[in-house]
Amino acid sequence: MKDQLEKKAHLIMLLVGLLNVAVLPLWQLPIAKATAQAIGYPLFGLGLAINLLSLLALKRGFGGEIEPVTELVTGGVYAWLRHPMYVSFAITMLGLDFLLRSALGILFTFVAFLPSMVWRARLEEQALARHFGQAWEDYVNRVPTFPAAMGLEKEVGLRDCDVARRLP
Repeated sequence: MKDQLEKKAHLIMLLVGLLNVAVLPLWQLPIAKATAQAIGYPLFGLGLAINLLSLLALKRGFGGEIEPVTELVTGGVYAWLRHPMYVSFAITMLGLDFLLRSALGILFTFVAFLPSMVWRARLEEQALARHFGQAWEDYVNRVPTFPAAMGLEKEVGLRDCDVARRLP
């Protein structure tokens, strides 16, 4: 049951991301191309940079699986964010939305992509809490889940070891 849920979470997040790309050409933002590029390129570049830093910190631990590989990664970009890969996906997606001036893409990113990403992060947090126990709780108390600007921390209960305390 748990394996099926994890596979569904991964698949749903990927499908939502692909759907977002599919809707990009629809419903254009009424802004100049130069303005869209001035917003989109920095976002896209920042997202790619965070992604690269995440991969460097994870080394062999990145494979799309929810269950942790061997050790809790707390260095590099993981010292600032618990889910930098997801943050990088969201920022990159928003950058692409702006580059293509896609109002529907921006809406889809916030309404569908971010919630699917948060759902997957919740599953990961539960697995990490089970696997690493107190080390995970200590990490959770030091490092935020997502940037505060995304406004997701309190709404989804991913702070202050909430996930670890709610485990069955």
